[in-house]
Amino acid sequence: MPRIRAASIDQHKAITRDALLGAAKKLIEEAGTADIPLGEVALAAGVGRTTLYDYFSDRDDMIASLVEEELPLVISNLIETVATDQPVDRRLAELASKTVEFVASDPVFGVILHREAGRMSPDAQERIRASHAQLSTEMAGLYIRGVADGVFNRMPPQLAGRLIQDTIMSAAKTLIADDGSMRPTTVTDSLSTFLLGGLAAHSGFDS
Repeated sequence: MPRIRAASIDQHKAITRDALLGAAKKLIEEAGTADIPLGEVALAAGVGRTTLYDYFSDRDDMIASLVEEELPLVISNLIETVATDQPVDRRLAELASKTVEFVASDPVFGVILHREAGRMSPDAQERIRASHAQLSTEMAGLYIRGVADGVFNRMPPQLAGRLIQDTIMSAAKTLIADDGSMRPTTVTDSLSTFLLGGLAAHSGFDS
């Protein structure tokens, strides 16, 4: 029987789970990929490999759990860094730029969101998507507010959200794939120009 790490079984389970997630996070950061051996995760957490399966069914479950545990707070903090005392279009552009910078540079969640999520099980993908839903909601709210203010073209909100999200991810992929010859600000400034130009109410496509 494994050594109990706390005063109660429930506390022991919580500590062990946190140790496994912490080990997984550290290994992902070191390896630059979420394709990490579960045996190494268990070893780094100080438990047996079979114990890991008491907490997570497989690697996808473990990674989705890590994202659920930490990403919502990261996203909340990201949103809070965008000043609210500026026009709605500038707020959307700034949030989009900060999202690109985050996805392109974060050694754990950026890697998971950009490189790994699409290869995971449908259940894990849905859990990861739900974990950053606050970001999509914030961007959708800014878009809807911009439409109401006459700043943005009116289109189906779901379509607008998809176009905004795809544009952001394309910019992030460009920055990640760059060989160092392009400054991050070049990518984010171009993103803002392209995004706001496409959404702008004066572009001639308003219905």
